[in-house]
Amino acid sequence: MESSFISQPQKKYFLCDLQLINIYFALRMIVQSDKQDKKEAILRSTLELIKDNGFHGTPISLITKHAGVAAGTIYHYFPSKDAIILELHALIREEIAAAMYLDNTDYSDFKKHFFDGWINLCRYFINNPASLFFIEQFNSSPYAKDVAIKDKKNSLNKFNQFFQFGIDNGYLKKLEYMLIASAVFGCIIATAKYHVSGRFGFKDSDLCKIATILWDGIKAQ
Repeated sequence: MESSFISQPQKKYFLCDLQLINIYFALRMIVQSDKQDKKEAILRSTLELIKDNGFHGTPISLITKHAGVAAGTIYHYFPSKDAIILELHALIREEIAAAMYLDNTDYSDFKKHFFDGWINLCRYFINNPASLFFIEQFNSSPYAKDVAIKDKKNSLNKFNQFFQFGIDNGYLKKLEYMLIASAVFGCIIATAKYHVSGRFGFKDSDLCKIATILWDGIKAQ
């Protein structure tokens, strides 16, 4: 005699319930994946369009056409074009931090960290020209002021925290961190633009030489 707490009819219904649960979660994963794909398509399309047309030349109507989504779909993910731009900026800023290893807060070899991060960030912008042009336009727009105020209210962004650490620990000159960060970041943008434009083809050895010029100018004597 089979010993079981579940009768044959109960087993049948139990298996059906399991199948329905599996189907539910499979469909839910598909829907979530589709939502994520659409959101990424909107962000990716906006980034490419801004590179070609600038902020003002990239209306929602153009984004929907380029992303292949309905106009209502965009507003399901973002309340406005401003929200798309701010999310793009946050994503790119995280990529910048990753390129400069700023998530690793062990700055014991500060000089090596500076050189490695500087070269990697140049390479990041060279390999991602859309991000390069986006950041340049963003930093010249009213958005930048709003983000700067938010950073000041909360905490310094990772890029500025790195330079503040260098100043506080005697690696860099006793200047305001924004002066040093602006000089370094501005040089990165200019170097990447020269390369992307085709005027110069910088090798890593060239980037290291430029970083040395910068380092000699900002290091503590």
